Amino acid sequence: MESRATRDFLLAYRRNQRPFILSRSTFAGSGALVSHWTGDNMASWADLHVSIASVFDFGIFGIPMVGADICGFYGNTTEELCARWMELGAFYPFSRSHNAKGLAPQEPYRWASVAKATRRALRVRYALLAYMYSAYQDSVDHGWPVVRPLVFEFPSSQFASNDKQMLIGSSILVSPVLTQGARSVDAVFPTGCWYDWYTHAHINGHNTNITLDAPLEHINVHIRGGSIVPTQRPEMTTRQVRQNDYELVVATSANGTATGQLYVDDGESFDTQHKWIDFSYDARVLYVAPRSGTMHVERAVTSLVLLGVVGAHTVSVNGVRVDCSTVVTPNSVVVTGLNIDLNTKSRIVVS
Repeated sequence: MESRATRDFLLAYRRNQRPFILSRSTFAGSGALVSHWTGDNMASWADLHVSIASVFDFGIFGIPMVGADICGFYGNTTEELCARWMELGAFYPFSRSHNAKGLAPQEPYRWASVAKATRRALRVRYALLAYMYSAYQDSVDHGWPVVRPLVFEFPSSQFASNDKQMLIGSSILVSPVLTQGARSVDAVFPTGCWYDWYTHAHINGHNTNITLDAPLEHINVHIRGGSIVPTQRPEMTTRQVRQNDYELVVATSANGTATGQLYVDDGESFDTQHKWIDFSYDARVLYVAPRSGTMHVERAVTSLVLLGVVGAHTVSVNGVRVDCSTVVTPNSVVVTGLNIDLNTKSRIVVS
């Protein structure tokens, strides 16, 4: 009743603006009205771990915008715990550091290491905002949670009890440190290709654990092979990020293919125009195809990051060779200087 009353008031006050309402107390169906945070937790390593399952639960309950109190609500946090929690919390759908009155302050800038860890993780989150926003709309359309357990994408009993890693959408795997004093993490990688977000190094998954380095200021993030992930240059605000052009990260599967999608609207109103755009990659050819919607997308794709692709020298768009820059590294091919219109079909050949 309170959620509905608050929403009704805001809609009467701002008739065409989507209200953001955050509630701790929710019930079945509340996700149609409000977002949720998981309540008064403790500044403990146990509650850091439990927060992952809590986010899973409420995503499954139909409340995709959900998060825990980062660094803990009750009790005084520590530098190490807060660093690890800020890293994980950067990938909660609802990301907020919050604690009770009278307790030790826990803003990230209180410790140099926490500030560094926070900046590093939030840069990844802000780069992924377009991808995450698309996942939210996919949740609206089909009911899938934005943050999901591995078993959702890889239905096997082997992954059913995994509450130490989380997928953002279907393509981004986050493997946090959940143990005090640890500087590495054992992460399970389902069968297939995976790519390190930061270095683009390739991992060949075999449904087994792999030990990853995890210094205090680092959280491991991997891109699933077979995915095309739209990204934008991180900024200080979400509004600024939306003004930047797109970079497509094409993470190829073992057979050299990948697919992805992008959803765009005005981000604020109910009667917004929108556009869904599909991406596919096969045999060194990237296809861009608007699927539905009438919105004119102002930002273009100006760069590509191709993972699992060996060498590249020329790029053509719709049969016309374009003047662009191509940098080949041991782990990737980076193409910059493009101007691919997302409002029309395009065929991009990288050879």
